[in-house]
Amino acid sequence: MAYQKLRNIWGDNRVALVSGSLGGVLLVSFLTQSMFSSVYCLIAAAGLLICSGFALLQSRQTRHEHQSLQSKQSMLDIVFDNIEIGISVFDEQFRLLKWNNRYVDLFELDDSLFKPETTLRDILACNFEKYVNVGDNPDAFIAETLEHMDGRVFGKVDREFANGKILEISFSICPDGGFILTASDVTATRLADKALRENEDRYRSMVELSPDAIVAHKGGFIIYVNEAALELFKLKNRHDLIGRKISSYFPYSDSEALAPYFGSADNADIIKNLPPLKSKVIREDGGKTDVEMEASALLYGEGNILQLVIRDISAQMQIEDFLKQAKDEAEYAAQIKGKFLANMSHELRTPLNAVIGFSEVIISEIFGPVGSKKYLEYAHDINSSGLHLLDLINDILDFSKIEAGEQKINEEKVEIDVLVNECIRLTQQRAIENDINIKLEFDPLLPQIFADRRMIKQILINLLSNAVKFTPTGGRIITSVQLLENEGMKISVSDNGIGIREGDIERALTPFVQVDNDKSRKYHGTGLGLPLSKNLAEMHEGRLELISKYGEGTVVTLYLPRDRICPKAA
Repeated sequence: MAYQKLRNIWGDNRVALVSGSLGGVLLVSFLTQSMFSSVYCLIAAAGLLICSGFALLQSRQTRHEHQSLQSKQSMLDIVFDNIEIGISVFDEQFRLLKWNNRYVDLFELDDSLFKPETTLRDILACNFEKYVNVGDNPDAFIAETLEHMDGRVFGKVDREFANGKILEISFSICPDGGFILTASDVTATRLADKALRENEDRYRSMVELSPDAIVAHKGGFIIYVNEAALELFKLKNRHDLIGRKISSYFPYSDSEALAPYFGSADNADIIKNLPPLKSKVIREDGGKTDVEMEASALLYGEGNILQLVIRDISAQMQIEDFLKQAKDEAEYAAQIKGKFLANMSHELRTPLNAVIGFSEVIISEIFGPVGSKKYLEYAHDINSSGLHLLDLINDILDFSKIEAGEQKINEEKVEIDVLVNECIRLTQQRAIENDINIKLEFDPLLPQIFADRRMIKQILINLLSNAVKFTPTGGRIITSVQLLENEGMKISVSDNGIGIREGDIERALTPFVQVDNDKSRKYHGTGLGLPLSKNLAEMHEGRLELISKYGEGTVVTLYLPRDRICPKAA
């Protein structure tokens, strides 16, 4: 040890020691006046001169090293004061030796507290009220903290402030004794970690409590199942499923369709686009359950795994089968009904025609006068009721034929202006009786149309009859025919009658529905006029449009397509 100190002394002061030795020799030579004194004096003088040169060089080197050291120290001070981490240095007695501004800011302390005589105990006491979860006794908190640091080489602890800030405080022992404390604001990181943990806990709870079976597998081997999966597979223990191949619980016939769901999860894009797939689960007891399965890729360690959500749809499939069967039965019943009504056309019309014909014979008194006028009144009533009943039956039978697909369309060239005039004449008498004016508006040079004359006539009579029925006394009806450029033809019947509420327009076009649905209905009918006209229009690739305003009137328009127009020959 003494030898090492001597070496250090010699290394740092060798020039001064040599110079002193030479100076002593020069002084002795000068005092003794011996024969060798002159030689010694010259040697000593030369040595002193050389030592002076070395001393000068050493002085310059020392100044340069000192300046470099000062520069490095200044740089370290700049870094120390501007680093984002709070730093403080304490001696072995926990006395504060050095600190930076960031440390003061992080602990939200007053600058006046930071001075050489301040101790760590003082800092902990000042910050005790700002901390949470540190107990109620400041002395106990300080003692516990200092005891935790004492004798430890390294340590780390989180301190949460009442304002929500969280600091991560680390301490380590200095090589020459004392402690270095560092502090970092980890509020965002800790809150993110907390949110992640909460989300993971929430997800875990959702998975465990999910009514659907959730199975996670890697490369086809099951690594996780929830309680619902155990119920679906009819197993009691998770270990009975974990480690087994998922494909063994599904039919071999579905293996090709199920391959993407039971394979690798490396290609997340393919997994993301997999649609829900229906199959069957083969339970442990040998039974089968209808299921629907969805797949998603989840990050697990350094790779992906596949998560399958398997939903038991056995009840749904039973309902679907029941509804399909009910639908098939309803369609079959409707078909039978339609065919029955279509077949009944002759049987119903023949006796009605007889009733109407014989009543007309009585009314006309073809075979002589009737004995009593009452009989004539009855005959009028029979004839009127028979005609009304025939109209109703005709509408029902025609609609049933269309529904049954048995209504045939017989197309021919039709003079539309002649047909419209004919329909007006057929409804004119009833309009006159109700003091309703029917006005006709169309171009006299209208072209022909290629259509079923009887069907177009039935549409127009239905529209005109409705207009007369729902227009009060003194009203007016306008029938117009107009060619549309590049679109075809439209035939409109408008009135200023009672109109239809906006919410009832769709109902008016629904079969067997009467908009006037009060118990004491004012207007009679089957409710088939407009729906039948709509179907007949659609059989001509056309359409029926109804526009109405309650209390102001209604406009019903038949649109026929362009290819139904037949220009007249020149």
